[in-house]
Amino acid sequence: MTAARTALVAAALLSGLFAAIGNHAVAAESRLRVLIVIDESDDPFAERIRAEVSALGLEVVAVEPWRTGEPVESLEAVGRANQAAAAIRMVASRKGVEVWVANQPTGRSLLRQLIVDERPGTPNEGLVALQTAELLRTTLLSRSEVPAKPSPARAPPPPTAPPQIAASPPPPAIGGLQAGAGTLFSPGAGVPAVQIWISANRIVAGPFGVAVDVSAPLHAGTLSGPEGSARIDAWLGGAALFLRHERPEKGVYATAAAGLAAIRLNAAGSASAPLIASTQSATAAAVYARADGGIDVTRWLRLGLRLAAGVVPSGIDVKFAGNDAGTWGRPFLAGLVLLDLAWR
Repeated sequence: MTAARTALVAAALLSGLFAAIGNHAVAAESRLRVLIVIDESDDPFAERIRAEVSALGLEVVAVEPWRTGEPVESLEAVGRANQAAAAIRMVASRKGVEVWVANQPTGRSLLRQLIVDERPGTPNEGLVALQTAELLRTTLLSRSEVPAKPSPARAPPPPTAPPQIAASPPPPAIGGLQAGAGTLFSPGAGVPAVQIWISANRIVAGPFGVAVDVSAPLHAGTLSGPEGSARIDAWLGGAALFLRHERPEKGVYATAAAGLAAIRLNAAGSASAPLIASTQSATAAAVYARADGGIDVTRWLRLGLRLAAGVVPSGIDVKFAGNDAGTWGRPFLAGLVLLDLAWR
């Protein structure tokens, strides 16, 4: 009798053991599969996401192109090939993840979504991982009859600053008015003058535009010789074609221009005794080029620098008592500080 009772107990224990093993196998087979694409070895971002998704009770399968050498062209295709309910891959900028979810049980595409953290600096990987797990929980487990495995208790994530909505950069300027002041110098023609330079510009097509330039003296240059000295005033009026490159998101710009100008040169002499002082004027054509660069201070105000260079092909001779004292305009150079009023 004792042997029979012992046999019955052993049979009951074995039956329970087999039932538990069977239930465990059924549960394992019924778990939804999530595929994660890992493009780099020892990727902490991918491991963080894998941990969060596994905590939901989902089966996580990794595809590692860096190891196999087989590129993953389509997240949806690799997900279907592995019979996964969802697939995850880090975006190229490493600031978030791409998530694809299939409808259960049809397997058709249900959801494609990007979860990114665009704030400057390294993205908050923990926050992105939690948001990914929450997306899978709401889209997969809420539609599945398989109960979700309770997540183990874990400390709440550290508080993070609320996402900041970055203001869109201003559009490129389509025109503007520039005012600059600086020096105008012609080698061999004495002390440099102080000039004001005003430009009006307008974009015509793409980065190309036209500009009108006017320059006038603030303080005359001087030229001295044995016969005396002269105050030299230079006036410039010209038109130019320009090419502009702008980076509104960084608040910087650069412009290169070339054009034709007319220059009026006035020389008021102060002669040494017994010579008699005289005044002479001349007008000549010139070619010139300039380059500007600067930064945005506000949406409509910029600060910049201008370098200009040109040449008067014939030159303008300055004479004292009939003698050549110097030649102006071969070449002439200018350096200025700019205030740029831009309209967009």
